[in-house]
Amino acid sequence: MLEDSLRKWNPWWADVTLLTDLIGIQRTVIPTITETMTLPHIKDIIGVRRSGKSTILYQIIDLLINKKIDPKNIVFLNFDDPDISMVSYDDLMKTLETINPQISHVFLDEIQQKKDWERWLRMLYDTKKYNQMFISGSSAALLNQDIGRVLSGRHLTFIVFPFSFKEYLTFIGWKSFTSDYLKHQQNTLIHHLNAYIEGGGFPEVIGKNEFQRKIILTNIYNDVLSRDITARHNTTYSIAQKISYHVLTNNAREFSFRSVARATQLSIETVEKYLEYLKESYLILTLDVFSYKTKIQFKQNKKVYCIDTGLRNAVSFKISEDRGRLAENLVCVELKRRSKEIYYWKNSKHEVDFVVKEGLKPTELIQVCWDISDEKTKKREVDALIAAMNTLNMSNGIVLTKDLLAEETIDNKIIRYIPLWRWLLET
Repeated sequence: MLEDSLRKWNPWWADVTLLTDLIGIQRTVIPTITETMTLPHIKDIIGVRRSGKSTILYQIIDLLINKKIDPKNIVFLNFDDPDISMVSYDDLMKTLETINPQISHVFLDEIQQKKDWERWLRMLYDTKKYNQMFISGSSAALLNQDIGRVLSGRHLTFIVFPFSFKEYLTFIGWKSFTSDYLKHQQNTLIHHLNAYIEGGGFPEVIGKNEFQRKIILTNIYNDVLSRDITARHNTTYSIAQKISYHVLTNNAREFSFRSVARATQLSIETVEKYLEYLKESYLILTLDVFSYKTKIQFKQNKKVYCIDTGLRNAVSFKISEDRGRLAENLVCVELKRRSKEIYYWKNSKHEVDFVVKEGLKPTELIQVCWDISDEKTKKREVDALIAAMNTLNMSNGIVLTKDLLAEETIDNKIIRYIPLWRWLLET
């Protein structure tokens, strides 16, 4: 029965304290969302599956109740529930109005399960049916294409990632983030960072053993391939699996459509199409090379990263421990979490992992080197930074390391060495 399902998904109608078990730790994206609450726009919460989107919706509901919004005026609809997704919009609205005609705030979870949802949403928005509407989804295409076409100018988008390192520490009970305390606990932080790099930041795997973690992460991976790629785009699961397996195994490396096609024995056109689907599902991130000439950006190889190092470790082919590339992957995701526009840089001899661009010009160069103790390794990383600084007319660069905190000047260029844990915890 529809009403029974609605009451099941909205326990705060009966008892506000039941919401406590659903809200978890506060996510860092929450303040950004709450700053827009005075705007009427639909709020899109998107990201990879099981990254915590539903929990974020519950956290916003909790904030509204704390601001004295009547709990009975807030409705949460989970469209993964067939009792909700299978009924018509008319029947859904009639049932909601029968329960409470004063509903003011609506939360629509996994809304892409419902056909023509975007037109229904536009009708609700244009008729000012509710004060605020929030939706969640697991595909960038869902919101970029569907909403972009029908709801242009009516929505704001927020991307959710798996836990950041700070959220991870908070989840396991870390209490203090003061500078002095963090410095005092450096060795402990490196221990936790290693665990975070290995296991990743999906909320449900934290604290699990390696066997349990692999099962959970493999299920997430299979869900993304089957539901967000195969079912949504009517494509072939085995092809999505083959291409994703190859690029995840080669994370933090350059690739071209041709090289992936050759490795997987598929056509270039197929590879290009499926890689776009993998990006839309937030399973992978790709970077272009930095150049002031866009045709070079488009022509040059891209670099690929996984949305979560733990997921990458669980489903890819590993032949050796490669902490450096995993740390680089972690930095890429963190920069994206911080909404940075990023590229990589290279010339004929050198490569820099990340160029951060703001407006029209690059503002930051970041090299990731887990173990900087070898002089040849250090020289290679520093030479690349200096080459990029000379080319891009910049005066300083950063090397993120396991534990080195230092600064040096070479040829009037400043090189800062920062422990990765410290950089991750900077606000």
